[in-house]
Amino acid sequence: MTFKPLLQHFKEMKHYFIVVVLVFGFSFYLGWANSDQFSHFLEGQLQGLKSLSQSLSSKDHPQFWFFFIIFLNNAIKSITIIFLGLLLGVPPLFMLVANGMILGYVLSLQTHESTMAIVLKGILPHGIIEIPVILIACAYGLKLGMLVWKSGAQLFIPVKARTARAELVKTLHLTKPLLVSIVALLLLAAIIESTLTYWLVHL
Repeated sequence: MTFKPLLQHFKEMKHYFIVVVLVFGFSFYLGWANSDQFSHFLEGQLQGLKSLSQSLSSKDHPQFWFFFIIFLNNAIKSITIIFLGLLLGVPPLFMLVANGMILGYVLSLQTHESTMAIVLKGILPHGIIEIPVILIACAYGLKLGMLVWKSGAQLFIPVKARTARAELVKTLHLTKPLLVSIVALLLLAAIIESTLTYWLVHL
């Protein structure tokens, strides 16, 4: 298993990367600017995180538990969302919208000063790694979904002209180095979040 083909494939993925960034950014804006309209949905999404955070804080060695749960949660979700993209690309799109809106909503509840503090101390240290990794996972999920759509559409053209199946197989092979990269980067992000971010937030 080598990583060079994956890095080369990133060039072919540039349009998907642009799309996921735009969807995430627009969803962030929706959560920020329309917090009242979506508050019921977003509060429901956050409630589970609040309960989990309180439970972990009460345990012995809370930093270890934060690291373990954060890493496990992000790794499982990121890996799963790639292959759930085979369901016509819908789950990755939903994950992008939900996460963007939640982040925008949380920041909309703060004053300007506390927003900056949250971004600099609570999000930036680990988010600079974690967010791009999740966006890449969603981009590959969307790619697989589009190839499924394309494969279905190409059933009505001559066999020699069908390219989607071969491209789908190629992309699935590239998920092996992609998964290793995602897990390694999320491990690093979880270490930062459970140490540096945890320390900064609890100052």
